Amino acid sequence: MKDLNTILEESSIKDIYFSNSGTSILYKIPIYQRNYAWGREEIRALINDVYDSMTKSVYYIGTLVTYKRDENIYEVIDGQQRLTTIYIILKALGIETIGNHLTYSARKISATTIEKMPKFSEEKDQGIVDGFNYAKEALKDIVGEKKADMEAFQDFFLNKVHIIHYRVPKDVDLNHYFEVMNSR
Repeated sequence: MKDLNTILEESSIKDIYFSNSGTSILYKIPIYQRNYAWGREEIRALINDVYDSMTKSVYYIGTLVTYKRDENIYEVIDGQQRLTTIYIILKALGIETIGNHLTYSARKISATTIEKMPKFSEEKDQGIVDGFNYAKEALKDIVGEKKADMEAFQDFFLNKVHIIHYRVPKDVDLNHYFEVMNSR
């Protein structure tokens, strides 16, 4: 049996998107994953849940399942909607530089939209653009416009919102794993 400490890790948003050992981590969304699809209600619910949990020491928002493709490249097997939404919220909070990156390996328009956010070109993934606008709207409505309130939310979001990061072991058949995970 595998040592669970090598495949399971409790990670903060800061760990996922900002922590690295001097080199950036790239989270790649593979072609078999659907397009980004969270709408106003899902984004608003996540931001509201985080805001309502700010008195807690930690708030868990689910799992991220990845497969290490290369030294600093992780293929996202499950959790891509959540991972993309987290990235969108970080950008909606005004964080310009995110140390680790998110991309769509086979959707150039989606990849460019994520990379250029919050500046969007004519050719863009409208779902991601809408998600960014919904996040900005929800942050304004739920957290408010006071700088101190937004900073407190951002600090909690980065440091106290946690995700369980499951790294699929190298010897797992990914096609079978994905089928099993998505059929139940």
